[in-house]
Amino acid sequence: MEIRGVDFSGASEPGDDIWITEGSWDGDRLTVRRCRSATEVFGATGRTTVLNRLREYLASEPGTSGLDVSFGLPDTLLPDCETWRETLEWFEAAFAAASADEMREELKRRARASDADGVELKRRTDDAVGANSPYSFITYYQTLYGIREVVAPLVADGRVAVPPMQPADERNLIEIYPAGTLRRLDTVDETYKDGAADARRRRKTILNALVESTPLELADGIRERAVSETGGDALDSIVAAVATARAVRRDFDPDGDFDEREGCIFV
Repeated sequence: MEIRGVDFSGASEPGDDIWITEGSWDGDRLTVRRCRSATEVFGATGRTTVLNRLREYLASEPGTSGLDVSFGLPDTLLPDCETWRETLEWFEAAFAAASADEMREELKRRARASDADGVELKRRTDDAVGANSPYSFITYYQTLYGIREVVAPLVADGRVAVPPMQPADERNLIEIYPAGTLRRLDTVDETYKDGAADARRRRKTILNALVESTPLELADGIRERAVSETGGDALDSIVAAVATARAVRRDFDPDGDFDEREGCIFV
């Protein structure tokens, strides 16, 4: 099966921050052929163009893609929707013209008006893998642009299937969380990005763990690229591909608690 891992970004110019790893899973081994930035893949840097082309790319490629974006919101904040797909439709309509800050403030308002403890609530699946709230200060840009511009339109048009909320099909899209995958593999899961001390050595350690545990085969040049890219985005896209292959190997059987209306993270 063809496998892709996408390290996502909600930045205004995400071309150099979104990375895509492409490979194939034969049931025993994940072979990675390419690891490239969105600028290289799509020839663009601006948010609108990059996300439009990413959406079309995910809709046209067979196999399974893992996307590092929250696919839903905590149940407490949701309206009276029966299914996960209905929550996407609500999200797309409710925040159609909203900025990321406006979305975050509205979700915090809903949290305060509820009986929940706190304002940055988590989904059941976030708790299961140690992820942040979908609208935390770290994640809220990704959540808005990931759901509104990529996930919701693809689901609305029936161009991808999203296990486990939907039966798997020819083209599947799943939510992954690289840090959770690294923890599950019991390897380095922090201070391997940007200017962190000894970050390059940590990126090497992570790659070695992926190669040994998956098992993973990297085409020429990819190891050095993942180690040299200081932002850690190239490496995270490889981790995303590993998480995707792990999900495929389990036939998309979740290995953690989740709520059908909120979405499910695969690690």
